[in-house]
Amino acid sequence: MTQPEFDRRVEALLCRLYDGPDDEVRAYDGRGGDGGRDVVVRQGQRLRIFQLKYFRDGFGSERRTQRRQITKSFREAMTHQPDEWTLVIPTNPTPGEEQFVRDLGADHQGVKTRILGRAELDNWFARHGDLLAYFTRDQLLEAASVFQQETAILAGGLVDLTARNRALAHVADTLDPHWAVRTVINGDGVIHRIEAKHPNAHAFSPITLTIGADAIGPEHADLRPVVRRVLGFGTADRLVLPPEVTRRLTHTGPSWLPAPGGYLEIEAVAAELPADHEVAARLTAIAADGRRTASFQGMVSRVGRGHLGSSLTLRFDNTAVIEMLVGNDHQTRMDGNFRFSRAMPATVLQTIAMYRSLQDSASMEFEIDGEQAGTFHRDAPSAADDEQRRLLAITELLADDLSVVQRHCQTYFHIPDEISVDDRIDLRIARLLIEGHCVARRPTEAWSVTLNGTINDTLRDMLSRETSTMRLTADISMEIFGLHLEMGSIAYFHPRIEIADRLDLLAELEAGRGDGAIMKIRPANGESFRAYIPGLWTGREDEPLEVTSWGLPGLDGPQDRRSR
Repeated sequence: MTQPEFDRRVEALLCRLYDGPDDEVRAYDGRGGDGGRDVVVRQGQRLRIFQLKYFRDGFGSERRTQRRQITKSFREAMTHQPDEWTLVIPTNPTPGEEQFVRDLGADHQGVKTRILGRAELDNWFARHGDLLAYFTRDQLLEAASVFQQETAILAGGLVDLTARNRALAHVADTLDPHWAVRTVINGDGVIHRIEAKHPNAHAFSPITLTIGADAIGPEHADLRPVVRRVLGFGTADRLVLPPEVTRRLTHTGPSWLPAPGGYLEIEAVAAELPADHEVAARLTAIAADGRRTASFQGMVSRVGRGHLGSSLTLRFDNTAVIEMLVGNDHQTRMDGNFRFSRAMPATVLQTIAMYRSLQDSASMEFEIDGEQAGTFHRDAPSAADDEQRRLLAITELLADDLSVVQRHCQTYFHIPDEISVDDRIDLRIARLLIEGHCVARRPTEAWSVTLNGTINDTLRDMLSRETSTMRLTADISMEIFGLHLEMGSIAYFHPRIEIADRLDLLAELEAGRGDGAIMKIRPANGESFRAYIPGLWTGREDEPLEVTSWGLPGLDGPQDRRSR
């Protein structure tokens, strides 16, 4: 093994060991002087420096040249003020060598110094089997052996096919220490998917695509802006390059990458950050006078980079996605995508507030993991059109009504995709009842009451009159969106009601034959029944019950529902 080969192995391993969202691994070429840094790992504010020395015979006290090299590298590294300095060697250190490294750090109490030797390296390589295979096996020989098996008859059936596919996939995984290849055969087509094995793969083994200015013709006009966003800023847009374009592009990368000729389609698929790699983000709206008017907590779900700049995707409770494009000239563009269905009402209310803040603010300040990352400015607030404002107000009122009713009924659910007019009215009525209002119900032709055969003076009086006043209090379960919402005790009343076939019912009851009879009650003047919750009504006992209008756009009361 040579020093360059040793360096490549260690660099690939360090890329795997430090692949967190805040980790940045960078290797330096020592031909022009590396400043005591072979590999640098940044973890937020923490700096680790790795010095790689391929001393096959160690650096005991008798090897003064090697010790001078190590000392020189250490002193140069200290000028960068690292938190940790690690010497990486291909052998296991002796006690004397360990003492030598400890003595180097004696005058730098804030710096942790250590040795990464053969035993620890072997242990880490064993945990990354593809690296071990890449650096220790004859790839061509193994690949040829597997291919020989593929030409044989699959005598073992599906079991044999599974084993051979697994073996071939294992060989493919050892093609490169930084990139993985996933292959799927779909009919006559073969799909190769190239994935990064760690976040710094592009830095250690870059793959570039170059598309000539004339490669995308007039027939692919829709492709130009997508190419600019994906290749220029690393966005997550779906980019598919058809064969007539791929025939005219060039690429650079590992030696195993040259694509087959003929019909070739390339698709760029963006990778999301794993859930455990996401970091907190915050957007703060700032008015023209500098006041901070609103602030919203989210997560960074994706970071991309291209030749024109970088992109940042912020996600807020799966209802809002904000994408920022930051150019190399520091010009910033912000786009938002909002959805309000299949989300909890409180989340929708927050999302609407964010939408309005983005529309009305003069600038937006954003933080990542508690650190200010930049400010998005614009010349003037964006103005939503009248239709947008109308739909936004309708959605906000719906979410607000649902939030109040769900808390009262202790029944929680997402905003449904579709809502009938009657369900929307009932939801609004429920919210007004909870807030202590007296409300008119939806128009109903009649109420049906099943009698138990007994009669008292009140019922006899009602059946004897052409019209009567009715008041009924009962525990009510309202059915909205197919769910039963327990509203509690509700009082219903009407100043003038009529009872169908009242005299016949009265005769049956007086004769003792009224058990199970149906009494149909309808309003005499066509007006709806009123309702209120006695324990929540905000008026005094001696005050008249004033009816509150529904307050829905285009539906202010029963008269509007009848006209539909």
